[in-house]
Amino acid sequence: MSIYNYYTQAVKENLQLSKNELFFKSDPRYQYVLEHVSKNHGAEYLGLIKQEFCDFYKEHKNALINLCRTNDNIGKPIKFYYFDFCQCSPTNLRYIYQSLLIIKHIHKIGLKNLNVIEIGGGYGGLCFFLKNISSLYRINISSYIIYDIPEVEDLQSKYLEYQDIQLDKKENIKKQSFLISNYAFSELPKDIRDKYEKEIIKPFCAYGFLAWNGCEFYHFVDDKQISIEEEKPQTHSNNKYIYFR
Repeated sequence: MSIYNYYTQAVKENLQLSKNELFFKSDPRYQYVLEHVSKNHGAEYLGLIKQEFCDFYKEHKNALINLCRTNDNIGKPIKFYYFDFCQCSPTNLRYIYQSLLIIKHIHKIGLKNLNVIEIGGGYGGLCFFLKNISSLYRINISSYIIYDIPEVEDLQSKYLEYQDIQLDKKENIKKQSFLISNYAFSELPKDIRDKYEKEIIKPFCAYGFLAWNGCEFYHFVDDKQISIEEEKPQTHSNNKYIYFR
């Protein structure tokens, strides 16, 4: 059985469970793909949040702690204590930092209302953090659609319903949407990437942010301004942050 078959098997098992029984975040079969941010990388993400978004952190620290605790109430994650913050899963700190990078890009573009398309959404954690943190910036996410394998989409819907977030149906996809794909699109086989480019990205996505890994970066969008940064913290030597508009 392949790694991804073990992953989907873990997802299927969790789909049969109640909210309090869910355990996917501490399941090694699931952690090979997701929920594997190390304690030390979590501390680095927290340091970047404090450094790059200092005023926001000072003003909204308690709100961020509450979001982490709310997220950690589902799935039985492995948690660590972080000084001047709280005990939480380090994955939360990645979600917060990358949500803030996304919002910074949204500000540069000048958007106040947007429709989001995410390719490869994990269990819905980035959606949860981005929607909640966006509201602190008075940015409205009008719709949020996630593309993933069917079992994982079912887990996303289950998790997000517990968080009072309703995903939008794919048939309601909007043009001029904002694309997100963190550690997902660039890991896909080329034929699947080509299909996403043709059917989703080119016709519907005007802006976006990707955490790029897996394959070497290439221009997957036409006629867009693309900015590339090294991933922070650098979790792999070839990882990049990709912004386009």
